[in-house]
Amino acid sequence: MAWSVRSFRTDPNRSGTARCPAPEPELLARAFAATSTVSLITDVAQNILHVSAAFTAITGYTEDEILGTNCRLLQGPGSSADVRGSIRRALEAGEGFDGDILNYRKDGSPFWNGLSIVPLRDPAGEITHYVSVQRDINTRITLQEKLDFQAGHDAVTGLPNRFGFESYLQRRSTDAAPTGRTDRAGLGLIALDHVRGVRHSFGFSGADDVLAEFARRLKGRLREGDYLASFSGDQFVVVLEGLCDDASPELAARLERLHEAVETPFPVDGESVMLGMTMGITPFPARSSGTHVLRLASQALPEPGSDSSRPDAWWRLAPTEPVVDWDTTMAATDFRRGERSRELRERLFAGGLSMYMQPIIGLVDGTPRRVEALARLTLADGTVVPPDSFVPQLGGSDLDELFRIGLNEALGWVARWEQDGLALDVSVNLAPSTLLHPLCTRWVAKALRRYGLAPNRLSLELLETQELDAAASRAVLEELTGLGVGLALDDLGSGHSSLKRLAQLPFDSIKIDRGLLAGVATKPVEALSLIATLSQMGRDMGATVVLEGIENAGLAEAASVLGASLGQGYYFARPMPAADVPSWAAGFGLPEGFHRPDRAGRLYTELGALAYHWQFTRWGSPHPFVIDACPLTGFIADRGIAGSAPQALA
Repeated sequence: MAWSVRSFRTDPNRSGTARCPAPEPELLARAFAATSTVSLITDVAQNILHVSAAFTAITGYTEDEILGTNCRLLQGPGSSADVRGSIRRALEAGEGFDGDILNYRKDGSPFWNGLSIVPLRDPAGEITHYVSVQRDINTRITLQEKLDFQAGHDAVTGLPNRFGFESYLQRRSTDAAPTGRTDRAGLGLIALDHVRGVRHSFGFSGADDVLAEFARRLKGRLREGDYLASFSGDQFVVVLEGLCDDASPELAARLERLHEAVETPFPVDGESVMLGMTMGITPFPARSSGTHVLRLASQALPEPGSDSSRPDAWWRLAPTEPVVDWDTTMAATDFRRGERSRELRERLFAGGLSMYMQPIIGLVDGTPRRVEALARLTLADGTVVPPDSFVPQLGGSDLDELFRIGLNEALGWVARWEQDGLALDVSVNLAPSTLLHPLCTRWVAKALRRYGLAPNRLSLELLETQELDAAASRAVLEELTGLGVGLALDDLGSGHSSLKRLAQLPFDSIKIDRGLLAGVATKPVEALSLIATLSQMGRDMGATVVLEGIENAGLAEAASVLGASLGQGYYFARPMPAADVPSWAAGFGLPEGFHRPDRAGRLYTELGALAYHWQFTRWGSPHPFVIDACPLTGFIADRGIAGSAPQALA
């Protein structure tokens, strides 16, 4: 085997340097073989000529077994055909390749690779070899899969949530093929009655236990092919496949089977409680609009307690045509109704829009760093409508106008505060559709000039309620960063957010979605693991990490201990009218029960103590303090916990 490398020497003309002999090819070969990355060299036909020791260790193939074979040996049935095609086209065009692919070891077990292929050329420009570097990305892929699962599933029941249901509707619409059969499905909206009473008597954990048990019972009474989702707290959506006639005895029998889920008591904290359920159901033919069908099911939903008079009174079949309009978010129905809709839209863009501000706090020093501007619609009667009730209904041009008005109002308040001696930065939400508007960068630059603010005082948070085309948006994002504006990836872990997007686009800040904290009460270690991993990832990428949804002292302390840079949530401050920010800032002080990561401070909460202990046990690393100076020692003493003192890890 013969292969050559270009020799590198120090510059003999530079002062203080001497000519050094180029490394021998044998030395470079040994260094290549010992590298920790999974690397190999092939000839122009992609036959393997040389592999590193890491390659043989990870794949299980010995050097003798792999030399002379084609790299495709590692591919298998799970390897993406699209990725294989991209590799083939890149190499045929004489270009390199960079992407992810699923490969297989000698024993048949799969592993994910971050694959880079670079062609080597001779002096004439002809390709002679390919160098391939394969990075182990199993941890990243696993984390992404966990984030995707959590974004699409309810933390209490484990069922698909609203995002998961929307994905199911898309798949069902795409996969359904017209067959001419009369078979169709039924979609039901189920309400579990009296959950609020359980929560009042037994707390949130008791109510969660009931919801989880109800979901388990209901799922066990479905047929193969049926679908169940947790829609919003005590509401569930079920799709029953294979119904031929809405009024058939089969429908009644299948619904009777579902009702069995509430016919036995639910155990809660050693006691038994009886609950009821109601359901509105409507036909769900193939390729129908899931939103429209769900609206009909909601209209048919009986009042709570309707299951007490006769066996079939707990459910009701929807009429053929809707009797009222209904918003798919189950909120702000007036916004979509005829004249009322036009009235509210006119109100929104004729002085009804105002920007509330929610402070974002530095977790190291406890000082307010910036505010997030949040859109609010104020009606003529003084009612304040939150953005979830109107933003999802706005079209592209409406979102553009909302951004322009909101941006100018937010920057105007920052300039006004600064004149009064309060220096706070501001972040404004930006929809992907507005990002791709050809005048987006000009709008931002013009607003900054109008209020005389430095660009670094503004951060734009990219809303991911829409899919983001990385290739199309990168140029615009680079224009914005060229202005000096900060960019934040909002709600990392909410569904559309991905680690790949974070790596591809020039974000300098990431906001960890509050949904990842949903299971902290029941699965604290898993929640802490996500916070720590994403915080560390942000630091590795040079990005500021903001943890959203901090609503109590335990979460605040845990976030501080695990290295999140900034925190946002009701524990620090609720969104407030912009005019109230100066008085709030003047009276704000970091709450007493708060761990200061800049020194060996006290620990005040159980979750904070768990986070402090877990960060060392996670990797088996030693504690930095002797036992008497360890914050855990003081925490245990303050709590009067019996038993021996904690032992320092070696």
